[in-house]
Amino acid sequence: MMRFAMLTALCVAAGLTLARPALADDATAPAATLIGNAAALAQKLAKTQYVHETSMLGAVIRPYGEGRLDIDADCSGWVSHNLERLPLHYEAVRAYQPQVAGEAGRPYPRATVYRQYFANLPAGAPFQAVKTLAAVQPGDILSWCLPGHCGAPYSGKPADDTGHVMVVMSKPIPNVPGSAFLMVLDASSVTHYGFATLPPAVRAAHPELQTLYANYPTVREQSELVDGKTRTVTNGVGPGFILFGTNPDGSVGSFQFGPGDSVNSENIRFAVGRPLPTPLVR
Repeated sequence: MMRFAMLTALCVAAGLTLARPALADDATAPAATLIGNAAALAQKLAKTQYVHETSMLGAVIRPYGEGRLDIDADCSGWVSHNLERLPLHYEAVRAYQPQVAGEAGRPYPRATVYRQYFANLPAGAPFQAVKTLAAVQPGDILSWCLPGHCGAPYSGKPADDTGHVMVVMSKPIPNVPGSAFLMVLDASSVTHYGFATLPPAVRAAHPELQTLYANYPTVREQSELVDGKTRTVTNGVGPGFILFGTNPDGSVGSFQFGPGDSVNSENIRFAVGRPLPTPLVR
């Protein structure tokens, strides 16, 4: 009970809402555990880099001094590293991995594996499929796979990476009808919305998001000089907001990483999984 209470206090202070678990005691709440794992690492970031397939656990974490961390990871490595602290949940995804073409033997499940698994959950799986964007909650894992992956028919060249996967850190934040932002912790090389770049109407309606976003260092946002001009690039683990659009049935149908970025939907498949409490072994 104490562990969940402490996590709840931290998350409430950060603008998050955690649902209490339905089984066993509060310490078994996997959403709280996943949020706690990801937040504890992201809040200590001093340096980070986006690196594909970094290790068997998906992330290389080094001490940087003064209690801070240097983290190398890609998106699926970051999620896998945090989910591995929930062994039953992580092993369920790992067990499914060989069923996805080209994924057997890889060091951890990639985005396409997470998406395929959440879209085809077997009976007794330690996850619940979340069918609509409106139903997404903190602690969910949202994933998508890009054209040429997911086993969907596609005549073009497959995308260079399989997709993207992330830990959700907020409830949906309404934008215009049919779309909402989610704050996430992920590893990426693409610039996301920050609080300052959210639409003015969203910032005005949700000032608490500034506090939530400010809980995490944004060290992955780095400046570089290109052709005599300074530009901001994204490289590694950190917080951000992603804008999602919906299909007519309310399911996730598109994404936009940041302002000025394209809205992506064609031949992209989405799925969201919520880690469920598991029965205690007596």
